[in-house]
Amino acid sequence: MEPICLFCKSYSADLERAAALVESTRQFNREALRLVLCVPAKDLNAFKARIGSEGVEWVSDEEIVAHTSADSRKRLAEMPGGLTQQVVKSEFWRLGVAQNYLCLDSDCLFVRPFGASDFIASDGHPYSVLHEGKPWRQFCVTHGLGWAVRADEAEKSRGRELLGRSGPIYQFGPLPVIWSAKVWKALADNYLAPKGWSLFDAIQAHPVEATWYGEALLAYGAIPIHPREPLFRAYLYLEDYEHDQGFGITPEIIARDYLGVVLQSNWYPKRLRFGKKVAYKLKKFIRLLRGAS
Repeated sequence: MEPICLFCKSYSADLERAAALVESTRQFNREALRLVLCVPAKDLNAFKARIGSEGVEWVSDEEIVAHTSADSRKRLAEMPGGLTQQVVKSEFWRLGVAQNYLCLDSDCLFVRPFGASDFIASDGHPYSVLHEGKPWRQFCVTHGLGWAVRADEAEKSRGRELLGRSGPIYQFGPLPVIWSAKVWKALADNYLAPKGWSLFDAIQAHPVEATWYGEALLAYGAIPIHPREPLFRAYLYLEDYEHDQGFGITPEIIARDYLGVVLQSNWYPKRLRFGKKVAYKLKKFIRLLRGAS
């Protein structure tokens, strides 16, 4: 089993974003780390036709959840898409492809070369995205996004309480993040199994997969914790993107501290509603990202 691979869960509406991610991976994956792209079985042909197989391995959602329980296929079909993707991401470890995986979303783009040492510490254990997110909270409060902080704190508090932890509220993202199969197994063995739960039950009870992983990481000690700040510069809100643009932040500046950029799909698809000026700047920025080195 390999120490680390790249994993992305996508679906038909994100086909073009996934294609851009694969393009950036082919450009910057200096050690040819395995990239596994997962989509629903019904979408596989369309993705393969658009993206091809160079540097990509394909798997379906159904193949992943088939490794869990007998009723998993039925439950997957009945779950809303937002919950389905969380289950699939969190259960990928069961395929045994790698000991750890960088879990990517389709709206990620790499902007500089990367290799295993960006994800795995010198002792062979993965880095963990683990921080308090203070700059993000202050940005939100000063830019009219206080609601986002309140929602995040409520969600993180709930996740912390489920595993019986007190203390600071930690951020375990944003994606992409590095996940260890050992941590997911510890959650399954120590928390889910005694309750008679599967991960389907956990996600339905508290639909934030990164919090389940992060709190299990802290609770069970399955791996040493090597904390890291976010790996990618994540533009979760339009206000965040416009702030950086106003200060002249370029892909070259981003690449000094980050491996890539996330243009969060909650606002990125709506870019054409921003007006011609903003839409033009965003398209130019994306072209610069794709040409970064």
